[in-house]
Amino acid sequence: MLFFLWIVLFAQSSELEKARYYLQSYKKSDILRAHDIYKAQYIKSLLDEKDTRLRIEALKGLIATSKKLGLPYREYQSELYDLIGDSKIASVKKSPPVKRRIQKPKIRQKRLTKIVLRRGYVEFYFDSPLELRDISFKRMRLGGRHKNVYDIKGELTGGTKRYRLKSVDWMRVAQFSKDRIRIVFEDELPITTKKVIKGKKLEIHLKPPSSNAKGNARSSVKSVVKKSASSAAKVPQVLLNERKVIVLDPGHGGRDSGAVGYKGKKEKDIVLAIAKRLYKILKKQGYKVYMTRKGDYFVTLRNRTRFANKMKAHLFISIHANAAPTKKKYLSMKGLETFFLSPSRSERAKRVAEQENRVEVRDMSYFSKQVYLDFLNRERIILSNKLAIDIQRNVLYRVRKRFPLVDGGVRPGPFWVLVGAQMPSVLVEVGYITNPTEAKRLSSPYYQTLIAEGIASGIASYFRNNQR
Repeated sequence: MLFFLWIVLFAQSSELEKARYYLQSYKKSDILRAHDIYKAQYIKSLLDEKDTRLRIEALKGLIATSKKLGLPYREYQSELYDLIGDSKIASVKKSPPVKRRIQKPKIRQKRLTKIVLRRGYVEFYFDSPLELRDISFKRMRLGGRHKNVYDIKGELTGGTKRYRLKSVDWMRVAQFSKDRIRIVFEDELPITTKKVIKGKKLEIHLKPPSSNAKGNARSSVKSVVKKSASSAAKVPQVLLNERKVIVLDPGHGGRDSGAVGYKGKKEKDIVLAIAKRLYKILKKQGYKVYMTRKGDYFVTLRNRTRFANKMKAHLFISIHANAAPTKKKYLSMKGLETFFLSPSRSERAKRVAEQENRVEVRDMSYFSKQVYLDFLNRERIILSNKLAIDIQRNVLYRVRKRFPLVDGGVRPGPFWVLVGAQMPSVLVEVGYITNPTEAKRLSSPYYQTLIAEGIASGIASYFRNNQR
């Protein structure tokens, strides 16, 4: 075990040394290589929250390379500030670094001891005075929901807290990292908040987001329900679904047939058929649905997620079929797997990713150098993981009513087709096209419908559990 840890640490150190070497070059291509390495190390540190040292080194490198390449770096600088404080950032901003460093005594973290809900604002009481530099703020939009996020240096007493407010739909308070409390205000419409620091007390004032618009929307739903008593249970959900945009991505296409399996069956044809059935089901349920391709033609990896972003999709669902690596495993390898974007954690995920990533190497290079970090963040990874779990569970439930189906599980993996998506995204491997039994079923319209119904149920479950 110790030997394995030594290898991991040595590999990290080696990568960082390589990045430092490229950073000293005057060639833009070398600086891009350094930028790429620092991104990869930063993403590793996101998945392992305990590795603060690696995250600090990666952020310093990203700031330095971004400055040289003329890329945005303020967010990296802000995060670095949160991790190590203002005094040490000077070593990133200036060259050469400061010769003398004054060792500051460790200060006990502020503790959030009490939360009081007032009319129009919320009070947060700490055990020591707050400063403006202790608080950072950002706005986010995920899954069609607007969020105002406050990160505060400190510790939360007790566990995660969730409140339903009159001004906004939800407020959540949680320990985001070891030394940061996160307060999130969430609503379906844009939110206006204002913070006021009063010694040990923080007040966050809330302005109701377009309350007239909300009232009109609710009254319109009520009027529709009154018109048709027989559809009273269905209409409100359809109206809610109309706000959701989903992009379906049938894998491969055109010159890229994907995996070729039993009796020459092609992945591109099977996944397109499933996507078309899923498209019809989701449309009937009231969603706005788009497809990256509707026929047998090729679409680059980059343009698939670019299309989803253009459509302002809430979810991106990429549909694929799996293949065994060797003929010896054609019979033994079978089942359903669902992946979400993340640096690979298993050999199996690596193998599947290599198979799906083999086309359009240029797109991979583009993403790794320009987009990977910009679009991959911890919150989106978590939401994508939840979506993957809901889809996996519901497809298994639906198909197993009629056919046996192996549960291959939900796994993280480095799938380039998901890189660039600004919304929760998953890749569903609906079965093994190289397995004779599964290949026959996957070619059957009835089986394709079962899978499509399962995915649709998974999507509904995701929205039900995460979009309140």
